[in-house]
Amino acid sequence: MEVATWLTMVAFAYGLGVFWYDLLPGKLPDMPWRVAAYPFAVMVLAEAFAPIGPKFLEFHPGAAVIAALIGCVIDWIITYFRHPQAIESLEMRKALAQS
Repeated sequence: MEVATWLTMVAFAYGLGVFWYDLLPGKLPDMPWRVAAYPFAVMVLAEAFAPIGPKFLEFHPGAAVIAALIGCVIDWIITYFRHPQAIESLEMRKALAQS
C-alpha cells in the first residue's frame, strides 16, 4: 500500500466517521481520532476481504462507505454498553449517624 493510498483512506475514514456519527443517535467522541479509528479498521478489513466496486487511488470507496458505517455502529454499541458518562454533580447525602 502506498503512502498516498494510506493517507487518503485515513482522511476518508475521518470524513465518513464524522458523517455517520452525526447521523447515528449518539454524539461525536471527544477525541478526534476516535472518530476515524473504528471506520478505518473496518475499511482495511473490507479492503482485504471484500474489495467491491470501482477503484480510486488503489482502494474501493463503495466498500469504504459501507465499512465506515459498520465501524461507527460497532463503536456506538461498544460506547453504549460501557456507559462512559461524566459525573455532573456529586451526590449530596447526609452521613448516617452511627450510635
